Amino acid sequence: MIKPYGNFLINKTINSFKNFIVDKKFPIDLEKNEYINLNNIALGYYSPLDRFCNFNDYKNIIYSNKINNKIKWTVPILLVLKKKQTLYEKNKYYYLKYQKKAVGIIKAESFFKINKKKNNIKVFNTNSKKHPGVKRINKLKNSFIGGKVYLLKSHKINDNYFYSPFNSRKKKIFSNFTVFSTRNICHLGHECIHKKVLNKGGKLLVSLIISEKNKYDSKHLVNTYNILRKEKLYKNAKLIKIFLPSLFAGPKEAYLQATIFQNLGAKRFIVGRDHAGIGSFYKKYASQKIFVKNKNLKIGILKTAEPIFCTNCNKIGFEKEKFCKNDKKLCNFISIDGRYVKKLILLRNFRLLESYLNSKILKYIKKKIKI
Repeated sequence: MIKPYGNFLINKTINSFKNFIVDKKFPIDLEKNEYINLNNIALGYYSPLDRFCNFNDYKNIIYSNKINNKIKWTVPILLVLKKKQTLYEKNKYYYLKYQKKAVGIIKAESFFKINKKKNNIKVFNTNSKKHPGVKRINKLKNSFIGGKVYLLKSHKINDNYFYSPFNSRKKKIFSNFTVFSTRNICHLGHECIHKKVLNKGGKLLVSLIISEKNKYDSKHLVNTYNILRKEKLYKNAKLIKIFLPSLFAGPKEAYLQATIFQNLGAKRFIVGRDHAGIGSFYKKYASQKIFVKNKNLKIGILKTAEPIFCTNCNKIGFEKEKFCKNDKKLCNFISIDGRYVKKLILLRNFRLLESYLNSKILKYIKKKIKI
């Protein structure tokens, strides 16, 4: 293991199960999100977390936002026990299976239930049934297993844009990069944020967050960003993917992402107006406020204002910054929102999209994206 900013970087991958005594009778089946979390734990993305949360971890996160009694951690990483708890014993190893194949093992440390209402308030700041994170938690079977895990190297996520934190930090691949994370097609508001980094000579690392709730096929996200990378301004930009379940946890998810990019070895992380938010469940800029007291993170946080579009001047800039030549009274500002851009793509409203998208990206969308 190597130490990122004073915390051990986890590397729990194994070549085989031969050094472990594993109970073969009752393997634990993983859903896709649980398989992604297994990868993120074992490969070091979630360092210093080295397991699916046991009950002690869970209580510390919910009530103190900490693990190991001192490291800030904001979102419990849970594993649902699908079979009867009485079939399992503490301190035994069990296979973790994904798509009927053994992909790893877990050492059973604790079995527990949670108070879902209290969990939802603490993690999502709401217990509203309209919140997708609340909906997901409420649907889960209330039976969890916690313990340290190991991932078979042969079954880790395989993607050309997927990097191991252990290798990327060791080789300092991203040490001079500022991270912009997104699930969306790049619109001109995003480009405005990028230029804040690139015009100052900084290096931009675009991280595509891949989850089951992505609005776009990941190949389109990759292709559209590769179109930008052909432009002079983006020539030194890099593109990566991280796989992360859709948590809808707003500020707490933003903090988790910052931890992930710190573990990858990045220099700074961009946090926008409604980072990892959903609908109107979190206040504007709430995801930035969670970083005010930032003792556990060494990665820099670049807070950006909301990109806005002046329909009269046909210009894009940041809220609270003067970017139009006209008197402010003659301007008409509207928010640039990825959800609105997606709606325009859905409606095939290319005339309006001209105001929100790079012309080359718009050309790609016209030809390639059918929703």
